Amino acid sequence: MRVLDPQSALLTTSEVHQFLSQNPPRPPPRKIGSYKQVNLKDYERVRDDFQHYVTNTVPFIARYPPPETFIKNVVPRLRAFGLTKTEAFVLINLGLGLPRGQQLRQTTDGDAQAERVNGEGDGGEDDGGGDADVDGVDGTAEGDEEPQEPDDRQFLSLVIEELEERFPGEEGEAKIQQILETMREEYNRAHATNASTNGDTNVHEGERNT
Repeated sequence: MRVLDPQSALLTTSEVHQFLSQNPPRPPPRKIGSYKQVNLKDYERVRDDFQHYVTNTVPFIARYPPPETFIKNVVPRLRAFGLTKTEAFVLINLGLGLPRGQQLRQTTDGDAQAERVNGEGDGGEDDGGGDADVDGVDGTAEGDEEPQEPDDRQFLSLVIEELEERFPGEEGEAKIQQILETMREEYNRAHATNASTNGDTNVHEGERNT
């Protein structure tokens, strides 16, 4: 027997998360006769480690639309740009180009900046300087979606092998932006499809407007 496509068995983090969520661990089996009980400790440890990773590292994964409406449609479109299946899956796992992934990173950065500003303001000699710093942070927060885009662009150079050689010049840069836009379009479309199927048109309305 020969493996024709070794990448056909790859799964995204979202797909694994959905599978484990829909299939909770079964109770320990009872010992019957002389049959040895199955030890599920390693299986439970894997589940716990994975859930810890999702909760603390990529919490936006839990907000993804169902894989059958998002991943099934976005992967072929990404591969049309010349990306491998592995590269497309890494983009999905990292949430590059997705409003939800950007929102989480922006919130974290904004909280850190606010803490630094508050610390500096307490030690200031006058309120004028402190207010100026706070206003500067607020200005960044209001337009934080603009500077966040280059961060996703920088991540792409780590995810896509030989990015500059495969997407050279202005035409290549335009395709790179199209890759991020494709991620966002399919993400929003999948959420809209899922919401209409469930009869809830208000689900993720804020994300679609992002």
